[in-house]
Amino acid sequence: MIDQFVIFTPSGLVLYRHAPRKIPDSVINSLISNVFISDNARSLDDDAQVDTYNTGNSTIKYKSVNNPNIVVATVYPSLTPLKYSEELVDVGVKLFVELLGDGIVENIGNQKHPLYQLEEERVKFDRYLKSKLSDFELQSQNSNAESSPSLGDKELDSGASTPNKKTNGGKSTSKNTKKFRKWGADGMVEEDSDFQLDFSSGDIQQNSNSAQTESSLASQIDTENYGNKDSKTGAFLVKDLNDEIEAILNSSKKKQQETKEPFGFLKKFTGGKTITSEDIKSTLSELQNHLIRKNVAPEVAQHLTHNVEKALVGSKTKNWTSIQQTAKEALANALTKILTPGTSVNLLQDIRANKKPYVISVVGVNGVGKSTNLSKLAFWLLQNDFKVLIVACDTFRSGAVEQLRVHVNNLKRSNEDQIELFEGGYGGSDLVAKIAKNAIEYAKKQEFDIILMDTAGRRHNDARLMAPLASFAKAANPNKIIMVGEALVGTDSVQQAKNFNNAFGAGRTLDFFIISKCDTVGDLIGTMVNMVYATNIPILFVGVGQTYTDLRTLSVEWAVNILMS
Repeated sequence: MIDQFVIFTPSGLVLYRHAPRKIPDSVINSLISNVFISDNARSLDDDAQVDTYNTGNSTIKYKSVNNPNIVVATVYPSLTPLKYSEELVDVGVKLFVELLGDGIVENIGNQKHPLYQLEEERVKFDRYLKSKLSDFELQSQNSNAESSPSLGDKELDSGASTPNKKTNGGKSTSKNTKKFRKWGADGMVEEDSDFQLDFSSGDIQQNSNSAQTESSLASQIDTENYGNKDSKTGAFLVKDLNDEIEAILNSSKKKQQETKEPFGFLKKFTGGKTITSEDIKSTLSELQNHLIRKNVAPEVAQHLTHNVEKALVGSKTKNWTSIQQTAKEALANALTKILTPGTSVNLLQDIRANKKPYVISVVGVNGVGKSTNLSKLAFWLLQNDFKVLIVACDTFRSGAVEQLRVHVNNLKRSNEDQIELFEGGYGGSDLVAKIAKNAIEYAKKQEFDIILMDTAGRRHNDARLMAPLASFAKAANPNKIIMVGEALVGTDSVQQAKNFNNAFGAGRTLDFFIISKCDTVGDLIGTMVNMVYATNIPILFVGVGQTYTDLRTLSVEWAVNILMS
């Protein structure tokens, strides 16, 4: 945890301070005196890296910016290294410059206080920064937790777990009780409740021979940033990705240098010239390379630039603005056509319209976060008052069943008697089909609304491992098959999507994608475009974090803007 986060001018005027812990003013004053006011004071540089300054028992990570002239710093105890300190400083710089930078420059030019009439922007910055800081702290807690399996996509899908730490003759160490919010039957939060949602302590060996432990459910549910119920339909709707991270991803003030702009090469075409194919043949490669750098596969990037070429050839340039707009619109239209689903992604409506139980199968390659995202799906469905049966059809990977049990035990605490795990142990592909059939019969008898079937991760380019998917699809006959794809995978995502889409036998394909780990790739979101382009299968959700509430719906407009930036 940080001691302070502070933004100040090189002369020492404090523009913002967040101080979770009290530290002497001398700590920041030492940085100002020795680094920015001394005879050897450093110059401010917009491209500067995050630097380190040590004084007493404190470490300061700081970064200087030239426009406006500010220094952003975070302070923490030297004996407690802070993994996210540099990232926090970078985020603070981007947010502050984007929200207040122009206003501060203008105020200083008019000889006014830097924050004159900028209170609204300052409050917004404070809210954004603390939200991001909370994310960093939660990620740090999860990565350091010894008492539970990590809920990050990669860690969970590997099946790793950590038993409860035993003390006092083998008894689980108790934790201090903390007041949490209670989830009502309608999936909404009841404020001012003393109901305890921290289940990280205790032993869950009642239902398992393996020593497993439960994560704190409260730490895995972000009630403020997940979504809300539709006032007309009553459906619990997941928040749009555009609302959640656009402000962060687009917060940094763009340096629009002509040579780096995707459409900067078009500036030379002015003065009433009619553009020919030869004019833009060489320069279109700049745009194609720009898209490839965003993880767009070469064949997809070529398709997109071809659309831009068709729009430009034969057009007459009145001025730079008009030709730039033509190119942007052509690229935006092509991207929108790819990402806009040709089929409905209203899964809730489809579930309610079909006979129970409604079967959903989750597939994907190893390590992408299938079990994690299946649990996120389960949490969302529980908020919509469905009774959910999770089926462990990954009978190959050691620990897969136990991993799902941890999730189910966690989710049971917020929705009693509404979720259950069905398992049949470990074995070969024949056992998978048997478990699937038995689970469906059990779900019918127990009146479950939805069955979520986990499957084993498999290499998409290994025909031997992919072959059992056809028999599984025949045995389970799922209403929907969802593939979890990883935003980090890059251009290989095209082949992954194609191979899985063709693996389920004649007449059966994927229905949706969930793209995981979107919070880790910044603006390199080409994987989304690749997978939809390769299969014409829509994206149902994107994963943006490690908690059960970290699912978002995809905003096509957001994706287009990011790829064109």
